Amino acid sequence: MRRSIAALGLAAALALPLSGPAMAQQARQQANAQAQRPAQGASTLDQVKARNQLVCGVNGQLPGFSAPDPQGVMRGFDADICRAIAAAVLGDANRVRFVNQATPEAGLTAVASRQIDLLVRNTTATMSRDSGRVVTAGPIIFYDGMGFLVPRSLGLSSPRALGGKTVCFAAEENAQGGAADNLSGFAQRHSVNWTTRRFDTQAQAVEALKAGTCHAFAADAGALSARRVTDFPDPDRWVVLPEIISGEPLVPWTRAGDEAWRDMVFWSVQALIQAEAFGVTSQNLPQSLGHSDWRVRRILGVESDLGRPFNLPNTWAARMIQAVGNYGEIFERNLGHGSAIGMDRGLNEQWSRGGLIYGIPMR
Repeated sequence: MRRSIAALGLAAALALPLSGPAMAQQARQQANAQAQRPAQGASTLDQVKARNQLVCGVNGQLPGFSAPDPQGVMRGFDADICRAIAAAVLGDANRVRFVNQATPEAGLTAVASRQIDLLVRNTTATMSRDSGRVVTAGPIIFYDGMGFLVPRSLGLSSPRALGGKTVCFAAEENAQGGAADNLSGFAQRHSVNWTTRRFDTQAQAVEALKAGTCHAFAADAGALSARRVTDFPDPDRWVVLPEIISGEPLVPWTRAGDEAWRDMVFWSVQALIQAEAFGVTSQNLPQSLGHSDWRVRRILGVESDLGRPFNLPNTWAARMIQAVGNYGEIFERNLGHGSAIGMDRGLNEQWSRGGLIYGIPMR
């Protein structure tokens, strides 16, 4: 059955007794957590619909992921994930207000305090971030890991050859874990005697690398691939070493306890991934409405009740794909060889082609 997009309407009981101070502290924590959670029936999904706008936290300063173009329009992989969800919920990918978040911690705080609806900002899912606070990690949208940007003139092929050199990284002062732990752990495991130097921002570390104050800049390899092209006038003189020393799964973040909104974000990402797996693109979407595979027709809302859990049209995934494309299109446009970044898919390729991207069945 072939239909046009317009016809489909795309437009604590077991705990030991606590002392007085401990009980007071626990009570404060519980009260704070309760205050931060949406009231029953006040899901962020409903609030976004009522507002007719998605408020999405992004880096805003990292080309390829999220940064304004010369006309001031936010562009990038993360920005398009935000647009995809706006298209799914509101039917319009442009109904997004982007709010820059200087650091991951700032973004998580903004989610918890309801300043933003969603955080899509190069933020690794870790236990300490996900547990004991009023935020929850969403599905993995980008598999990253700590890498090293070095001058090509050093002739290095591995960070193990950086002994005696200075390695710079960016992190908030007194930050626990993260980059500092990755570097110290790697140095201990491989007996590499390097000097590390912390900067408050990645921009400062980039300048130190240009000036020769640092011999290497350590950060997520995805960010390094972008900065190599956008922050250096002569990118060919610099190289991101192929060896990755940590696992950094990047995810979107929502408020804990808001299951309807968490589900909306989760299944939006799955629809983008599944669309690529089934070969559905923004270009062939009209023809795909009559696809012989029932799984494709289900995702596109031709013969399913895909919208019922969210009180949305069954075509919410179709209008998302129409607006921004499938996962592969989003990657290629912003980060891949069709972009200025020129990044290989690597681990972010579909599982059937050697990567780790695997969509969960939408049935």
